[in-house]
Amino acid sequence: MKITTNIIAVSLQITERGNESIKIILAILLFCVATIALSKFNNSDLFRSVTKNFFRFKLLESNFNDENRIGFSASFLLNINFILSLTICFFLAFTNFVSGNEALIYALCFSAYLIIIQQISFRLVALLSGEHMISEEIGVLTKQIWHMAGLLFLIIALIWALNQQSTLAVSRFYFIILLTLFAFRYIKGIFLCHKMGIKWYYLFLYLCTLEIMPSLLLYNLVL
Repeated sequence: MKITTNIIAVSLQITERGNESIKIILAILLFCVATIALSKFNNSDLFRSVTKNFFRFKLLESNFNDENRIGFSASFLLNINFILSLTICFFLAFTNFVSGNEALIYALCFSAYLIIIQQISFRLVALLSGEHMISEEIGVLTKQIWHMAGLLFLIIALIWALNQQSTLAVSRFYFIILLTLFAFRYIKGIFLCHKMGIKWYYLFLYLCTLEIMPSLLLYNLVL
């Protein structure tokens, strides 16, 4: 009888901690929604601009007077939303395998890994090749991916946090979306590098060594 009581007490403690985590997550997601609303206040056609920029395959010089260009403040807020939504999705995914504190550490590490790799890789290639146009073009591409991914991850995180019983199905969907965004970034990156006339060995260095290899490492670590 005492063992049963202890088991029930521990289960209630775990449930209570889980509920507290969900409350914190929902509060952060509410902040993310507020950043999107503020971004939309600065740009009334925000969602149309984000979508068009995401699917558009054009160089910077072709977009100089583009009406879909997103301002600095709106872009900054969208980047904050991306970082927070990405981290929360990773946290919710890792809670399927480890405890809350460990899941938070894993989520922060994986998010930092992705963000740092995507910010350093093209700058390193530009430094080694002397083709500074790469840094500008892929930098813009990275922001376009982050803006769209942040909106998608925010929606996924909200559904995920409010439907814990479907966590395994949502986690699979999240990783599919994440890998799809990676693949789209590679395809668009190759297209832009080809349009700029970048030599093939710099393209190989950028994609295989600095983009695909870290992504495969991440994929193996997740599995």
